[in-house]
Amino acid sequence: MSETTENEPKYKLYETSTKHHLKSLLVKKLRDSGWTNNVKKRCGEIIKAEGADKIKISQLEDAVLSYGREMLPEEVKIELLQQISDSLDSIISSKEKT
Repeated sequence: MSETTENEPKYKLYETSTKHHLKSLLVKKLRDSGWTNNVKKRCGEIIKAEGADKIKISQLEDAVLSYGREMLPEEVKIELLQQISDSLDSIISSKEKT
């Protein structure tokens, strides 16, 4: 499979605004689930414990990335993966019709 063929679904996601829709859906689901507030709270806890003037962004990033991944609600993962799958299926089926 050529690189152009492999990247075609990605370009179609941009062309159809699907990527923007998926990103908006993700942000909404994370906010609605409380995930966003939990991550912000965790950042504050880490900064307070380490000292705002002592902690480096890279240290905060390392600590928060693993926490954020662990705290990601399973239902958000499942719904987003299903939406992505449906979008790609739609792109593939429309390509097969042409």
